[in-house]
Parts: sequence; C-alpha cells; structure tokens
Amino acid sequence: MDRNEHPTEALAHFLAAETAEVPSLQEFVLEGCATGLTRLRTAEGEDWIIACVDAGTVPATHTAAIHRLLLQANNLWAGTRGNTLGLYGDNDDTVVLSRSLRAAEATPPALEKILRHLIDDARQWRTWLVHLADDTLPTLD
Repeated sequence: MDRNEHPTEALAHFLAAETAEVPSLQEFVLEGCATGLTRLRTAEGEDWIIACVDAGTVPATHTAAIHRLLLQANNLWAGTRGNTLGLYGDNDDTVVLSRSLRAAEATPPALEKILRHLIDDARQWRTWLVHLADDTLPTLD
C-alpha cells in the first residue's frame, strides 16, 4: 500500500479476498508506521483477522521486568485497551501489539480505526521501552 494515508481501498481489497488468497502477513503503512494484517481460518471454519504493530524492543538490561510488565498489561488490559502484547522474533525481543477480530465483523473503516489505535498504543509502549534507563517502569492504568 502506498503512503497516501487513505487506506480504505486497500483494506477493502484485503477484506474482499478469500482467506486462502491472502499472504501470511500483508503490510499496510499508516501514519508512517508499518502495520501487519493476516487472515486465518479456524478448524471450525471461522475466518479471523489479526492486526499487529511493532511496539519496540525489550532492552537487554530489563528483560525480566519487561516480561513481567507485558504479562500484567495483558492480564489487566491496562495499557492495551483490550489488545494483546506479545514477543516476536528469533530472540523473542521484539514487542508486538495485536488485536484479532472476526472477518465477518470487519469493514474497511473499522479496520482502519483499529490500526490507528494500535499505532497510537504501540508508539506509547515504544516510548516506555526506550526510556527505561532509570529502571522505572510505566504505571499501568
């Protein structure tokens, strides 16, 4: 998708494709930030969409504290607004913020709104992860 900040047409095309036709992860650029979308079909035949955004890297000096914070945030939905924080990558050091929804419930405007919220939240987490040099962790609200 180009960076014209008008992703509605590209998202409509993504939603119109059959699940089997969609690449494992399709990248969309929104607000200058790469976001990923994928579709999958469950064993029960239900189609789901998973949206994700890179939220930064776990600083090596704070690994245990960050992992604990991510688990707390997921458990309480604090700082995630119902999204999920996870780790991705060969070394499990990349923090990813994601959200899943049923494909049948998705529309291009709703999906765009979800992506924009993920971007905003991921930027906040990225800021927290970068500024942990003073050994302080963010307060979850």
